[in-house]
Parts: sequence; structure tokens; C-alpha cells
Amino acid sequence: MVSMEIQEVSNSSTKSAEMIANNNDILINILVHLPEKSLLRFRNVSKNWFSLISSPYFSRCLNQSSRFPPALFLRMSSSSRKPKYHLFSLDGEPVRDPLTASFTFVDDPAGIRILQSCNGLLLCCSNNRIGEHKPNYYIYNPATNQYTTLPKPVYRTMNTIFGVVLAFDPSKSIHYKVVFVRSSRTSTHLYQLEIYSSETQLWSFSDEIAKAKYSQGVYCCGSIHWRTNTRALLSFDVEQERFQETPMPEIPDDWNQQAECRYFGEFGGRLHIILTNGRQSTRKFDVYEMEKDFSRWSVKHQVDLNALISEYPEMTRSSSHLSDPHYHAFRVLAVVSKENQGSFMVLHIPGKAISYSFKDRTYTLLHDFAPGCTDIEGCLTFEFNYAYLYTRTLSF
Repeated sequence: MVSMEIQEVSNSSTKSAEMIANNNDILINILVHLPEKSLLRFRNVSKNWFSLISSPYFSRCLNQSSRFPPALFLRMSSSSRKPKYHLFSLDGEPVRDPLTASFTFVDDPAGIRILQSCNGLLLCCSNNRIGEHKPNYYIYNPATNQYTTLPKPVYRTMNTIFGVVLAFDPSKSIHYKVVFVRSSRTSTHLYQLEIYSSETQLWSFSDEIAKAKYSQGVYCCGSIHWRTNTRALLSFDVEQERFQETPMPEIPDDWNQQAECRYFGEFGGRLHIILTNGRQSTRKFDVYEMEKDFSRWSVKHQVDLNALISEYPEMTRSSSHLSDPHYHAFRVLAVVSKENQGSFMVLHIPGKAISYSFKDRTYTLLHDFAPGCTDIEGCLTFEFNYAYLYTRTLSF
């Protein structure tokens, strides 16, 4: 009698396990609460589990859970051939010993450097010097340690690439595109976009475009956005392959049209930009956010650095003048703006990384890179375009 009851319980447990395994909704609700290391292991359980954990729907569920805090890669100033990067989590806690390493996921004799971080994937390339062989380009996922080497395009000559941007959104697709801004094949007065698709594994060309500054493109909401030489934002819809312009934020008249861009980036599907007066020092400034329909910019956060400057007087360049826009030494490395949670930015001041809360204007020391540093120029080592905001993805 007892053995029969045990058998019935065993059969019931087996049926329950089978029901869960065959119901993706139940399975996702369980998996989304597991640690990252467990999810990486479970990707190898079966083809179905791999597909499920890599799917756009699972990516959206992970993003909504906010279980994995963003992180920041910082390129270190070094004369070494192989660049090194600091990596630390932006979970609000100070970082005592950030991971510091070069990328070794592939044996590239020239070393590897990051060009861009996009929704969990890193666009990297060989750290070639000018005049050396054409660099290799890589797509790398630090979470899964998987990478792909981009195939060589059919047509390319030396010194013709003016910008490279990765377009990837794991909440919509497991595929990505890489857009190269290069000289036109037919005119020396124009540029052209050369596009690689991971889905088709083919290269294609866009229509010719006017020459402009395309070195720092940002991917957001299906389009690549560039700050051009004009007072407009140039956007390229990657799927439709169409361009459109959006005016930049209005600047005060007393700036005399001399605005300096302190930050331009994306987080959580929202585009952000920070502009300051290019004619004098800055203690207060606004963080602009693009509207969801990309119709205009609006002020999302207001920043006041007076308390921070008082706490860290080394931020003031005493040998400079108030008319110098960099009289106060700081650089914005990242803007993390969330709808229902704490929003903040990461600042680099001499020798230190600081987290600044937009809500209450308080700040936290994240890490001291150079304890006791008194040389402002020697301790201000990170540019915002050498800082790469990183969010995990298991889609690649």
C-alpha cells in the first residue's frame, strides 16, 4: 500500500515537472529569478532552453525585473599596445577593487579595443596603429564570452572609415547590424553607409550622404544618432534605411551659440545629452532627454555641483580662469535614467569616480583611482568617449 502511494507521488511529480518544462510562460517566470551563472548553465540544457533564454521576450522580462545592474567599462590611459579596462558594477555601492584586464577572447596580435557598447554586446576592433594592416572587427558578449569576427567587406580601401556603429536590441531580435561610415565609391565630396547584417551575413550599401561628423554614433530605438556639425541631430533608421533630422536643445542667448557637449548617450531606450556653456565655467547644468516619439528634447534632470566641488576642492583648476569652461575639472561618464527607480550619473573628477543622484543631488564615491592625487591633469584620465555603459544580455 505504501509503495503504491509512493509511486503515485512520483508519477504526480513527474507530470508536474513535464508540465512546467513544456509551458514556456511558467518556465520563464522561474528562470527570470535565477542568478546569471545559473542562466548561462541552463542555456546548455537543451535547444529549447537555449532558444528560450536567448529570445527577445526573455530579454524584455529580464529588463523589467532590473535584476542585473548596469556596469561601466573604462579604458585606462596607457602606452601599452594592448588597452586595459576597468570594469565595475553600478549597483550604488563603492567598488574597492574593480576588475582590470585586457580583452583576450581572441588572439589578436595588435590587442583589442572597445569602439561601442550596445545593449549587452561590445563592438571591438584590432588596436592597429595608423598605416598598419586593416583592423579586424569583433562583436563580443562579455556575459557569455561568445564572439564573432565580422567578415571582410567586398570593397574597402585604407583610411576611408569615418565611424562604426553597432545596432542591436535583444528585446526585438537576436540579430544585429553594423554600420560603417565610409567614403563614397563615386564622389570625394560624399560619404556612404556600408551595412553588415548578422541575419543575412551580407554587406550592403546605403544611398550617398553629405559629409559630417560621424565618429560617435549612438544606437537608440531602432536608429543610429549622430551629433553633426550643424545644430541638428542626424538619425538613421537601420531597418528602413532612412535619415531624418531633429533639432538640438535650445541654448540660452548669452551662450553666443557656443555650446559644449559634455555627454551624449543612451540608457533603457532613452537618448540623453548634456550641453554646457562653452564660454565660461559650469557648476549647474541640465540633462536633456529625447521624447519617445523623437519630436523634441526636454529637461529630464537638473544638476548642481556646488556641494561636490566644496567636498573635492581639487576639482578647481586654480591656475585657470572662470572664463575657462573646464575651470572645474569633471567629466560625465554615464547617465542612468530610470522611470520608477533611482536615476544617477557617473562623474569622473581628478582621480575618482563619483555617483551623483539626480533626485536628491547627493553623491557617493564609487572608486578612488589615485589616492592622494594632487595633479589635476595627471589624475583626470578618462574621457566620456572612453567610458562604455554596459548592460548584460544572454541573447548572443
